[in-house]
Amino acid sequence: MPIIEIKSLPFSKSIDIPTVLKKLNTEAAAVLNMEERHVWSYWEFIESHHYAVGKETSECLTEHTHSPIVKILAFEGKDPGTMEKLIRTTAGVLVRELEIDTGNIFIYYQEVTSGKVYDGGQIIRKK
Repeated sequence: MPIIEIKSLPFSKSIDIPTVLKKLNTEAAAVLNMEERHVWSYWEFIESHHYAVGKETSECLTEHTHSPIVKILAFEGKDPGTMEKLIRTTAGVLVRELEIDTGNIFIYYQEVTSGKVYDGGQIIRKK
């Protein structure tokens, strides 16, 4: 059930977002040993100059500043090693596909707990 949410400034070059999202889902599913259909991702753009790092705004994503902001929302219970592998895998896809520095990606992992998720017509609880 992970949902990978990405927010970034527009790009200065052409990036095939649907392909990037599909790669993220495929690689995340492999890390989590689940079917790809259970991994969702989406991308939202931040309007140019509406994202400040310190006193600097930017028109577009650059290789070294104004990191993409990524949230991985997942159901509780993953061991720390799996969480870290998912975070590193997500970062790796973005580094390759966006051609940006690995130090210019911000990712955080947030867990949702049993009884606080509705999916497939039911409240999801830890088994």
